[in-house]
Amino acid sequence: MTKDLENSIAILGSGAWANTLAFLLGQNHYVVLWDHNASRVRRAIKTRRFKKPITQKYPDNVKITNDLNDILKCQVIINAVSLKGMAEVFGKLCLLNPDERIIFLNASKGIDAENLKTPSEIIKTFCNKNPIAVISGPNLAKELIKGKPMVAEIACENREVAVYLQKEFNNPSLRIYINEDVKGVELCGAIKNVMAIAAGASDCLGLGESAKASLITRGLNEIGQFLKFYGCNEKTLLGPAGVGDLVATCSSQLSRNYRVGYFLAEGKKLDDIQKRLGEVAEGVNTANAVIKIIEENNLSMPICTQIFKVISGEINAVDAVLNLMKRPVSRS
Repeated sequence: MTKDLENSIAILGSGAWANTLAFLLGQNHYVVLWDHNASRVRRAIKTRRFKKPITQKYPDNVKITNDLNDILKCQVIINAVSLKGMAEVFGKLCLLNPDERIIFLNASKGIDAENLKTPSEIIKTFCNKNPIAVISGPNLAKELIKGKPMVAEIACENREVAVYLQKEFNNPSLRIYINEDVKGVELCGAIKNVMAIAAGASDCLGLGESAKASLITRGLNEIGQFLKFYGCNEKTLLGPAGVGDLVATCSSQLSRNYRVGYFLAEGKKLDDIQKRLGEVAEGVNTANAVIKIIEENNLSMPICTQIFKVISGEINAVDAVLNLMKRPVSRS
């Protein structure tokens, strides 16, 4: 990698995941953390602290800014902006003509409900000459920031870039594996959030651990169908971004998507739930995107379909369970 960009990392975003990455990477790298909100940036510069996912202090190596120009000398720019804000951020970034050697690493998850693109595809729309990679896995922010051991997966079509990122990101609490299946890794990370909504509802209804295991099993089947439809590597399903992330997200109350499902099953309204969470639960937007793909291509993904109906208010969680269990038995 080029000397003038070496060993510097920028992070776009200021949510729990962005703060976690800044805290983790700031131990050994110079990090520039960007937030669009100027008043929030001023407060963070003054206090050097953040509250999400837990109250913690930014390492001294972390610079906080709301000026996109400050990130352009970094070798790696990590996207931790939600899908809703990505087009605006990368549209502005594109106007600054970023160096083509800069690596964009996407850390957000989901499928845009309007254009049906994954985050890396949105980045590519604006920065198509730069190498683009994605990172995903069973990584709950509150656990990662406390140094608990886990694995993650970085995917990039350029293996040299993937190996470089693996070396830079690997540390005693986060073991990095590499993959070339960018689309597959992102699709796994997106659809598992829909499954996490189902898992939260299942637990709220007191359906038990066997039901949860059954849900995860059939959830893997639906994700596998999606990967096959898009021509992705089916082995991705068995890696950190697939089964690993699915199990972690469906099993933990730390997951925002899990909590959405739990509160929906309690009968709370989606708008009230989202206000209560205070952060984006991408499974909601992804469910709206996936249902379009399912209907346009005649795919059979009953769990995703039922969760969409619950989110849209068409049915309640109990009805969704009954609909799933009454379906004709298939051979797959």
